[in-house]
Amino acid sequence: MDSATNYDSLEGIAIIGMSGRFPGAKNVEEFWQNLRDGVESISVFTNEELIDAGIAPGLFDNPNHVKAGAVLEDVEFFDA
Repeated sequence: MDSATNYDSLEGIAIIGMSGRFPGAKNVEEFWQNLRDGVESISVFTNEELIDAGIAPGLFDNPNHVKAGAVLEDVEFFDA
């Protein structure tokens, strides 16, 4: 193409899409709704839940140990 080409006559196609799964949201629409509504999507775990997950009880009193995390539903279906 040279500089004299009339770009108005060119046809273009743009396919734009976005998909995602987030803690507390199964898709992008739910994620944005949660952001708009101020929904907290980080889970805080009890000591019992941490023990069940295999976390050593000795970590519970460590001030650097955070008893929270982002949980994805149906994580076994996640395809990176």
